[in-house]
Amino acid sequence: MSKPNPLLLALGIPVAVILAVFVLLNLRSGGKFSSLTPFSPDTYRKDWATLQGNAYVLACQVDKQLAFVEGSGRIISVKPIENSRGAGLLPVRVPANITTNFESGQRYNLKLRVRKDILEVEDHENF
Repeated sequence: MSKPNPLLLALGIPVAVILAVFVLLNLRSGGKFSSLTPFSPDTYRKDWATLQGNAYVLACQVDKQLAFVEGSGRIISVKPIENSRGAGLLPVRVPANITTNFESGQRYNLKLRVRKDILEVEDHENF
């Protein structure tokens, strides 16, 4: 039985590891909301009606809880991570069926639906 060529092993193993890392990073980069358009606070503030009914993704940090109504949900304020789309705090409604504890400083990707007069969280993921 012949021994494997040491040069082939020395080059093949690092190439395989780099390829595996590249594939794993590309699979994780988009998250579960990668097909959604990023939410633009500036566009929302200028004319929210043009966005009404659409779903977007917003990378944000929780500021604080503004209100809570038993059985209905809560309103929290969030700050967009990327300021190029608009700065400042945004109020979002978290329905009662989403039981996650949103605490100040936590970072999330929020799937938002633009409804009349409110941004509603449909889903979320930590990052």
